[in-house]
Amino acid sequence: MELMQGTYQTWFVLLSLFIAVFASYAAFHIAFRFNGSTAKSKTFWAIMGGFCLGNGIWTMHFIGILAYDLGITVTYDPMLFALSVICAVTASILTFLLLHFCQPQWFVRLIESAIMAAGILSVHYLGMNSMQIEADLVYDGTDVVTLSVLIALAASFAAFRLLSILPSIKRRLKREEIFLGSAIVMGLAIFGMHYSGMAGTYYQTNEGDLGPSASSFIGPGTLSVLISIVVTMILTAAVVIAFLTRRVESSEYKSGYLEDLYQSIIHFATDAIVTAEEEKGTIISWNKAAEQIYGYAEHEILGTDFMNFFPENYERKKREFVLGSVVELKARHKDGHTFPVELSLSRQGRGEMTYYTCIIRDITERVEQNQRIQELVYQDELTKLPNRRVLIEHLQYILDQASVSRIAVLFMDLNHFKSVNDVFGHHVGDGLLIAASARMSEQLQEGEFIARQSGDEFVAVLQNVSEDQVQHTVQSLIDVMNRPFVVEGYELFVSASIGVSLYPEDGKTTEQLIQYADTAMYHAKNSSENQCCFFTRDMNEEMSVKGFRESDIRKGLEAREFQLYYQPQISVADGEIKGYEALIRWEHPEHGLIYPGDFIPIAEETRQIVPLGRWVLEEACWQMMSWWKEGGTVSRVSVNISAVQFYHPNFMQMVTDVLAESGLPADYLELELTESIMQDPEQAVFIMEEMREMGVRLSLDDFGTGYTSLSCLRNFPLNSLKIDRSFVVNMTQDSQEKAIVEAIIHMAHNLNFNVIAEGIEHENQLQLLYDKACDEYQGYYYSQPLPPGAERVPERV
Repeated sequence: MELMQGTYQTWFVLLSLFIAVFASYAAFHIAFRFNGSTAKSKTFWAIMGGFCLGNGIWTMHFIGILAYDLGITVTYDPMLFALSVICAVTASILTFLLLHFCQPQWFVRLIESAIMAAGILSVHYLGMNSMQIEADLVYDGTDVVTLSVLIALAASFAAFRLLSILPSIKRRLKREEIFLGSAIVMGLAIFGMHYSGMAGTYYQTNEGDLGPSASSFIGPGTLSVLISIVVTMILTAAVVIAFLTRRVESSEYKSGYLEDLYQSIIHFATDAIVTAEEEKGTIISWNKAAEQIYGYAEHEILGTDFMNFFPENYERKKREFVLGSVVELKARHKDGHTFPVELSLSRQGRGEMTYYTCIIRDITERVEQNQRIQELVYQDELTKLPNRRVLIEHLQYILDQASVSRIAVLFMDLNHFKSVNDVFGHHVGDGLLIAASARMSEQLQEGEFIARQSGDEFVAVLQNVSEDQVQHTVQSLIDVMNRPFVVEGYELFVSASIGVSLYPEDGKTTEQLIQYADTAMYHAKNSSENQCCFFTRDMNEEMSVKGFRESDIRKGLEAREFQLYYQPQISVADGEIKGYEALIRWEHPEHGLIYPGDFIPIAEETRQIVPLGRWVLEEACWQMMSWWKEGGTVSRVSVNISAVQFYHPNFMQMVTDVLAESGLPADYLELELTESIMQDPEQAVFIMEEMREMGVRLSLDDFGTGYTSLSCLRNFPLNSLKIDRSFVVNMTQDSQEKAIVEAIIHMAHNLNFNVIAEGIEHENQLQLLYDKACDEYQGYYYSQPLPPGAERVPERV
């Protein structure tokens, strides 16, 4: 009996190492390159990869055996031979299934490595025992066997640990490095286990022992054929993998480019873009805009709950979320303060995971601008009292209440206020108005209402009061206004004239009560005995006699005593004249030049404004045609339209007739509408749309001083918006006035309106308008209103 030892053929050893690494690489590509999103796809590729790796392990082992030359004939037991292949393939498939479907935890990786090591060991030791030679197989101690087991286990663990990081790798070259590194480690596991095991294996010959019959066992030639077939299968799989990989990589390159482009857009977007898991709500993506909006850096936020950045109203608002819609809610900053945002959601699925992408926009500036505009619409900017619009809405509301028994409307005017303005200046006059409004508000009880009507006029509304209570309130107002005011060091003395109308005795509508209280106030103002007057029917008969009579206006039209003056409207950007506003004047034979504020109210009350307004429109259109024929380039003339004219049944026909008679194109005419027209928004919009269809331009005059609400404004088919002079006068000294002008310009531009500022008298006012991107201006800084022939008409180039 003697121990047999063989020698290794070097090229076979190298070939076995190559086969081990190559088979591992091909198997890993099959199992992981096409890792689909469905369980069925994962299972299929796990089986294919396991089949490839199992056969690679078997191939490497038997090439290793062929590399060991004992100098005798060796055959193989078919049963053990087949069992070794089955063990290798089964272990490989189980391992890949665990890699795909189990959580990447260390004990799972240990189980996977143990199964893989068992497969490698089974191939080796079953293969060794399948050898049929004239000798007995002897293992030299347990140290070498133990070493082979440890090599298989450790190297398998390292290979699978590398593979577990594949899902987080996006770069193609980096993934290839992982595949190759894992394949080398796994190949070394197979190779190292085999040759360490062979190192402790010997063959002991028994004299007279006969070898097995060649017909019963697999001979070297058959084994070579089988090995060739297996290697061919592996190579074929590798070729198929390479072909498919090339197609996939081309798609991945395009996808990767688009992904990089997408990530770049998200990174530099001005809106916050946040991605979170649907199930847990944890944040997995946080761009730069989100850092700026919320104050948190990306490393502080990833992995936290997205809901932490919204106060309680998120849960309520969440029910309103519709994918793709926009919801407004409050967000929470890092420093604890909340701010308004717009949030829209989109939902994406990837594999078995679902994600929400949130686009978040900080709308703080927009909300503040809207608040400023709301204050402009509903609040008097100087005194902070409700304005005329709120007065009308409030009075109408309480008139609609069935429980109201009596309402008193107090119309108050400050006596000698004009003298304060003339002597001390408008800034002192403004201070007086603020102080006076505060005093009047203090005299009213809870539930009583006061608003600034205009200028130095105020209106108070008392409800469910007796006449004695009204008298008491009126007297307290008179007394408190008779006390001196101290404004900027000046002691000022003014008083109040108050007119009172009562519901239901005097009138039953908002317009009647305010108008009758106004009439009573004029009687009080003209009285030498009383500072307060209650409305009477006698006063109503005198309403048309506040200065000029209806007959005076009619006679003035017939005698052609009226004429139009024109004030240019100038481009802020380049100083070019864009249009002219036609302004009526009355050359009265007895009183001289009379301005419209003194006769237009009478014309409106007596409805003489209808023929007077037609004359103004005709004159302006004929004058515009005359300028055009003379070579002028200005293509717009603006005419003011009264509410009485606007709602006259023949208004649209009148405009059509005048344009036809003068020959002026409709788009050369602009009608300036006052905010009083907007009291009936539905009817106003209908008429305005008819005008626009004709081609006539429309402008809203004196914006901010009347009835217009933002909700109505966006529905009006306007071309221009004119900022009232009251906001422009002090905008260079008063930051609040400047903020109002800026807000109006910003809002008008968002609505695609041309913006014209009235009353520009100084260069610094014009510079401010230039800085705020206002479109046009008019005022004494460029030119006062002038009669035809005196105005500047630019020549046609």
